[in-house]
Amino acid sequence: MKKIIAKIDFTSNIGNYVKGDEIVGLTYEQIVKLNEKGFIEPLEYKDLVLIKRELENKENKI
Repeated sequence: MKKIIAKIDFTSNIGNYVKGDEIVGLTYEQIVKLNEKGFIEPLEYKDLVLIKRELENKENKI
């Protein structure tokens, strides 16, 4: 999966992050919301589709 990197310093209900930090353990919805608000390095539609597929496959294996 593509790494989710903080674009700016921010605090959210998932933690405190500094520019350049890798953010792990997110749901697809959280990734989309952070992407929309510009808190993470921009993800294109293709990246989001691939991330969603990978997260769904992880859930199915459990």
